Amino acid sequence: MRVYCPHCESKAVITSRQKLSTSVFDIYCSCTNVKECGATFVYVVAYKHDLNPPRGDVARLAAGVLKNIPKPMQIELLEDN
Repeated sequence: MRVYCPHCESKAVITSRQKLSTSVFDIYCSCTNVKECGATFVYVVAYKHDLNPPRGDVARLAAGVLKNIPKPMQIELLEDN
């Protein structure tokens, strides 16, 4: 993950982090442009959503859907592949 200074847009380094919850962190950063800026700051990093869910979740979802439809339709769906 690249972090940039919000003040001068130079690269910054992550100096530490604090876990706020299972998917939210504060990351403490320092600007590398110490001659002209030298700011230290905190960003919040959070999980937002999946682009592709884990394979196991998809398989469980599909199994649950198949279990709740009539047997003839299950067979028809499986034969189409």
